[in-house]
Amino acid sequence: MADVFFSHKREDRTRIVPLVRLLEGEGLTVWWDSSLAAGERFDQVISREIAEARCVIVAWSASSINSMWVRDEATTGRDRDILVPLSLDGARSPLGFGGFQTPDLSDWSGDADDPRVRQLITGVRRVVSGVGGGVSRDAPSPLRPPVVVPPLRMSRRRLLQIGAAAGAVGITSAAGLWLAMPRLSRGSVPPTRIEEFDVVTVDAGGKKNPPLRRSVAVFDVLIGGATLEFTIIPAGKFQIGSPDDEPQRRPNEGPQRLINLPKFAIGRTAVTQAQWGALVGVAPDTLMRQLSQNPSYFRGDDLPVETVSWDDATEFCERLSKVTGLRIRLPTEAEWEYACRAYTTSAFHFGPTVTPELANYCGTGGAVRGMNEGADVTNRMYGGVSYDSGSYANGPVGVFNDTTMKVRTYPPNRFGLFEMHGNVWEHCLDAGPVSYSQVAADGTPFSRSGENHVLRGGAWSHNPAICRSAYREGMASNYVGWQGRVGLRVVCELGEQADGQS
Repeated sequence: MADVFFSHKREDRTRIVPLVRLLEGEGLTVWWDSSLAAGERFDQVISREIAEARCVIVAWSASSINSMWVRDEATTGRDRDILVPLSLDGARSPLGFGGFQTPDLSDWSGDADDPRVRQLITGVRRVVSGVGGGVSRDAPSPLRPPVVVPPLRMSRRRLLQIGAAAGAVGITSAAGLWLAMPRLSRGSVPPTRIEEFDVVTVDAGGKKNPPLRRSVAVFDVLIGGATLEFTIIPAGKFQIGSPDDEPQRRPNEGPQRLINLPKFAIGRTAVTQAQWGALVGVAPDTLMRQLSQNPSYFRGDDLPVETVSWDDATEFCERLSKVTGLRIRLPTEAEWEYACRAYTTSAFHFGPTVTPELANYCGTGGAVRGMNEGADVTNRMYGGVSYDSGSYANGPVGVFNDTTMKVRTYPPNRFGLFEMHGNVWEHCLDAGPVSYSQVAADGTPFSRSGENHVLRGGAWSHNPAICRSAYREGMASNYVGWQGRVGLRVVCELGEQADGQS
């Protein structure tokens, strides 16, 4: 099933190709006639693909408006309420389609940031996500309310049934958690809304480039008085790890491997103290381990929760899954890096270097700075490597804030995710880190009983090189790390609900 069925006349093929590539670059899957395999019957494949597509784009032109095939395909999209039209050469929509807003791309030069193209992509995302509206509706359909967890105590009984293989010790491996995630009756993933925002990027010296306008599909899950906001991450392929020539690359960042991931949703920010406390308040009963309502070293509702172990983080996910009926868990390492990179291949999602306006890290020199349990842990060495400069590559020297910062303090990446670099380390589902040759090509988590588990993203106290997209660390599952440094971000599985519908 493709996200988009692209209806057009073959004579317009050369003008269609750049649009198809642009949509694919935005993480959308596109079916058009070049997707036909040898020997397939045209009419049968067309019928199947247009019936399964989440959105139909029709490209009107002087040729296509007279095509019976194109009109039939557009009618199917219109009748299914998933049509997004455009005009390639200024041609007016034929009878029956005049009420649709139709961007005129007759003078489009291929610029991905052209407002008309961004409008088109926003409209496609609305339709693919099941919101409606887009560029082809007079008004969006009303949204159903998000999933709400009422502030009531749960009955004091265990809700999680642990398989016999896990035994009395509970679930200690990533594979065990993956297989034993709650599969009871699920709540519906709420319909999404589209949010637009500016993406900040920098050149090799740290100078800002003109902002990029992007849009993402998001949905909310309410926990008492707190809100968890998720971004839907499109399915796609990427190279996990870093290239051999990336400055200050570590050996465990390779060998790079192509990973193919399905669509999933991930928290737009690290879990905050307000969100953590709200869940523990409405779901206080222990499933596998007790949780403190406020375990953090630095205190503030909008600060990320921290000083939590992998075991704590998985307990949080289990409780959240139970009370919402959704499938909530930690991200796999592959999901985390894919979400962080957001189609980029540079050291950071905003470019080849970092500045203090873009992330919270130690930019004054040394590998790590700060206190832990009353002791100064400042050191030039970390993991057997010396870090002397507070800058990364050709970027500027930074600052040292000596604390976490509120979520959404720094600009988001192309997926609308905040603070993927620095601030707090984030737990991943995988055991390790291990060589990527041992990581599954479909992104499922690596598991081995008794192993450490992967951390990603770096922290406020660490050198910028340790906060890169590809940097990997590991920590024992029952250890909370140095005070104020280790938190979490959660994933919501979508499965057959990837379009945001119940």
